[in-house]
Amino acid sequence: MTGGEGRALVVGGEPLGEPIQMWWNFVARTKDEIAEAWRAWQSHDTDRFGPVPSDLPRIDAPRPMWVRD
Repeated sequence: MTGGEGRALVVGGEPLGEPIQMWWNFVARTKDEIAEAWRAWQSHDTDRFGPVPSDLPRIDAPRPMWVRD
């Protein structure tokens, strides 16, 4: 194996002071906020999720198990 370039990003700060939820690639304070983000992602909301230059196809997120609609 040959050497190559690498990058790392370390982010830190004060704790949020409240529990957080994480599901798929979404992080929020509540499951309702995650469901809202999921709906925006599924509807290709470019105001919330801007374009990412890539040759790879976009991946839809699976439906969260608590979302009924």
